[in-house]
Amino acid sequence: MSKTQLKRMMAEMTAEQISEMVLELYAARPEAKEYLDFFVSPDIDKRLDKARSAIRKELGRHSRGRNKSRSTKVRRYIKDISSLNPGSEAVAEIMTSAIEAICEVGSDQWIKAATQAGYGRLLHDTVVYIDAAGLLGDYLPRLERAVGGMGSSPVYVRDFRRVLSDELKDSLESL
Repeated sequence: MSKTQLKRMMAEMTAEQISEMVLELYAARPEAKEYLDFFVSPDIDKRLDKARSAIRKELGRHSRGRNKSRSTKVRRYIKDISSLNPGSEAVAEIMTSAIEAICEVGSDQWIKAATQAGYGRLLHDTVVYIDAAGLLGDYLPRLERAVGGMGSSPVYVRDFRRVLSDELKDSLESL
């Protein structure tokens, strides 16, 4: 069903039918419940803290001394925040926080090359987003500090730092 069809159908419904449908949706889908809960009481700080915690937990996944985090999961937590339509500052904040946490973990643990590339793309998307939102001046120093503050002694850290540094440089040049 398209959005247009839904609008037409809802135009034909009474207010009571619409409220019943919203309540059924609330009970049926966890995503709808989360969205409507946020709609009723928009506490973005609580949601950001929850998302930061989930990202850190994902970045903490490891096996046999190797990091097993998944960039797709980190992106999912960011998307969950952005789907609530909290405003560009909140989305920029969670994206920047994720990059900062990634840099912390990347300074201490080996991360697979494919995952490094995924985090590089996330850094690029973050720079593009904060530029489009007009927040580059606010968040770019944090990103530069996070990438620049990564360790440089073990080979795996140097490689990841180089990937992120190159991606940040390329992203800024493409703006």
